[in-house]
Parts: sequence; C-alpha cells; structure tokens
Amino acid sequence: MPEMKNIRRYIHIAGVLLICCALLSSCVAEDLSECGSRTRLRISFIFEAETETRAAETEKHHVTLYAFDQQGYCQLVHEFDVIGLGGETTIDAPLEPGTYDIVAWVNHDETYFNLPAFEQFPQVKPKKDAAVLYLDIPDNSIVDYELPTLLHGSVKELQITSGQKIFIPLIQNTNRITFTAEGLDRTADTYEFEVRDNNGAYTFENGFDACAPFRYLARTTFADTQDKLSAGMSLLRLASGRTPVFAFRNSTTGKTLYPSSEEQETNLVKMIENAYRNNGKTVDFDKRHEFDIKLKFDAGFNAIVTIDGWNVVDDDSGLRP
Repeated sequence: MPEMKNIRRYIHIAGVLLICCALLSSCVAEDLSECGSRTRLRISFIFEAETETRAAETEKHHVTLYAFDQQGYCQLVHEFDVIGLGGETTIDAPLEPGTYDIVAWVNHDETYFNLPAFEQFPQVKPKKDAAVLYLDIPDNSIVDYELPTLLHGSVKELQITSGQKIFIPLIQNTNRITFTAEGLDRTADTYEFEVRDNNGAYTFENGFDACAPFRYLARTTFADTQDKLSAGMSLLRLASGRTPVFAFRNSTTGKTLYPSSEEQETNLVKMIENAYRNNGKTVDFDKRHEFDIKLKFDAGFNAIVTIDGWNVVDDDSGLRP
C-alpha cells in the first residue's frame, strides 16, 4: 500500500507546514514578542539635583518603555511596575540589539491619559514625531480631580546590548498647588480656585502639543472651625513663557474675587516668577512642583498674594497683583 503511505506522508508534511505558517504568522502578529530576540535591560531612573518630586520610595509606579529605531518607528512598548524610582529594574524586552531612542512615561494611566497613535500597535508602528500623549479631558472641559504623578524620561541614540544598564533622567509633569484665602466673611457658599490652561498634550520629547483650553478647578467651603478657605489642586506642566490664567470666585453667587481689578496679574507663571524674582530667587519649573499660594483680602476685597511665603509685588514688568 505504497500510495496510502505516501498519502499519509503528504498529510503529515502539510500539517507540519500549517503549524510552521501559524507560528510564523503569530510571530508577525505579536511583533516578535514571543518568538524573536529578547534583550535584557537594567533600568534605573534618575532626577537632576534639587528636583522636588512626590515620587516616593514606597509608592507604586506604572512605567511604559518605548524604543524607536533610527528611522523613528516604534519597535517596543513594554510595561512594568516598580516600587519607588530609586532602584534598578531588570526587564527582558522583545528587542533586537541596536541603536534606539528610549522614551519612558511613568503613571500615564489610561484612566487619565490616552495615546491614539498606539491604538493599533504592533500592527501599525507609529513614528516618534507623530506620537502624542493626551490628557483625557472630560466633555465639560473641567478637571476637578487629583491627577497622578506623571513623569517623562528619554535617552537619545542609545546603543543597546543585552545586559546593559540604562539611566533614564526623569522630569515630573504634575504640579500640586495649595490655595488659601483669608479675610473673607464666613458663608455657607462654595468657592473655587481656577486655572485655565491648554497644557493637556505632550510630544514624546515632552514638548507641549496642540490642546484646546480647559479648566482646572478646586472647590471649597468654610470648615466649621476655620475662618479661611483651603483647597488643593493638581495640574500638569508649568513653564516659563506659558499663559495659564488664575482666578478665584464665589461659585454660588458667581462673583469673581480675584482678580478684583484689571491691574491685577492673572498669569500664574508670571505670578510665581515674580514672587521668586523679587526675593532674589529663580524658579525652575522642571525641578519645583509644589507651590503654596495665599490670598489675603482686606475690607475692600483687595487681595495681597503670597507664593511660598513671598509677596507678589509690583515690578518693572507691570505686574500689579
């Protein structure tokens, strides 16, 4: 029965070929993550000296590592969790040795942010200059909730080999402001501190990208035993030359309490820079991320503004808070 044996043989060969094709297509579909070369990387994050950050050693952080080849196409998206950012993390990444631009986003949780360029990865590999991280802004254009500590890091033209240790410098993109207002009569009304900005989109170089304006809001009322109003706000990047607009109002009545005149400065960045400059200091927004802003009202509802304990005062630039 030689013909029957040949038929069985052909069936066996066909089966093997089908399995091989399936495995090959799986490799392509999975972008070689399960069957290609894997490179062991030792990742360490670093901050510049005097950087103020809330990235505590005991805090859990979610990291996404991206690798872009010399043509700018993304060849790796690798996610992992770390406790604290001061140690070393070893990962086995599905990445061929070679030269890459490395980008790390830390805590860009999909609850708060989205990356439309990567929706079809790995079938579609976006280029670095087309990749943008967006804050997921609600339909009402109001962000009135706590944002995670978003951090960005990058290393350009890194020659990667297996077992290599990679140092990635990080910049924090999330700021936290504590607001206080004193000198107002106690009421049962609700008050709100507001910052209007358009800082909700970032390139993979951590530059600002196009974004529609929206509002950060921090609401508060008088506590039972307090004669002052306090609220905390988290907001994304501040930078010199930017134009975030600050206001404080009674949201129950709709009355704006700051600014109380056209002469008062409302650019939050200029207010911070002015307070520091008039006390012989400079502020680096890439290193400092927490600010304490106080409004002290007199009987005429005019406010003296202090930032981190320093008055915002008139200067030659025309600032008149």
